[in-house]
Amino acid sequence: MIIMAKMMYDMYIKPRLGEKGQDMVEYALMLAIIVGIGWLIWKQSNLADQINAVFNNAGNLMKQANNQSKG
Repeated sequence: MIIMAKMMYDMYIKPRLGEKGQDMVEYALMLAIIVGIGWLIWKQSNLADQINAVFNNAGNLMKQANNQSKG
């Protein structure tokens, strides 16, 4: 995926740009690629559900500890 994005950049965007501003475009493209890959990993691995489960478990343990300390 990164190789394809680099090829598209080299073929279509790079020839139209001069030297000025080229670094900003490269950084923006790299950021977009990284964000896209991160989003795909987030969606594919159900990471949100796993994080919610961790916090729910921690909350339940805290409630149980509180109830045991009162009783």
